[in-house]
Amino acid sequence: MRGKQLRTQVLEAFGNNEQPPVLNPEEKAHIIAHSMGGLDSRYMLSPDNADNETIDAAKLISSLTTVGTPHKGSPIADLLSLPLDGRARFKASTFLEGQVIASLALLGISNQGLRDLTTPKMADFNASYRDSDRVRYFWTTGIGRSTASATSVPFLPLHEYLSLIGKSEDETISDGVVPLASARREEAGWEPVGSLWDADHADEVGHDLDKYLSPRGIITALAIALRHEPHMAPPPARILTKYDEIIARVSSL
Repeated sequence: MRGKQLRTQVLEAFGNNEQPPVLNPEEKAHIIAHSMGGLDSRYMLSPDNADNETIDAAKLISSLTTVGTPHKGSPIADLLSLPLDGRARFKASTFLEGQVIASLALLGISNQGLRDLTTPKMADFNASYRDSDRVRYFWTTGIGRSTASATSVPFLPLHEYLSLIGKSEDETISDGVVPLASARREEAGWEPVGSLWDADHADEVGHDLDKYLSPRGIITALAIALRHEPHMAPPPARILTKYDEIIARVSSL
């Protein structure tokens, strides 16, 4: 569903679907996609997407860069979705599940999307949807904050869980939601871009959840909501620098 919605938006932006164009189809276009957005984009661009038999969306996009995308799925989704021993559905503690759902809600992600992020589902996805030969692919991700607290408070139990169950170093290192082993894309045609980010999963798109959940942050959010004004706090410089690295790389294509 998300991939189809993204495809419609991209086609309309380039003047397809009988919409006036807002992007110049003669210029190169690049997608920078966070988290599930990377999977939506991969689906949209894949030659195995039946919708591309009519209009190939990959003709319009020069590159895709994924940021904190769970290409191999996330153990967090497994924890909340998979049955245990085939007999009973395992439910994480109310606290842990609440933290996951609350964190996803703050990022505007439906918790129903968790079912597509399990490791078995992503194994099926990777086997079913090839990358496009028309597109250059890049990846990067956060590996937690380099501070006393590795992530914002909502992600701390998830970060700790991932560090405990990981069987390799890359499985224990995470942005609080996605392990490095999953965010890394080693398939042919994919390249890392820049250095790994000093960030948690929300930091990657400029959201400091600790600030949002502080008394001042809550009061500010309520005041903005009452005024019906959109608000986006400026991302910290360390995050903007990382996007500069991506832009510098793809602009040379």
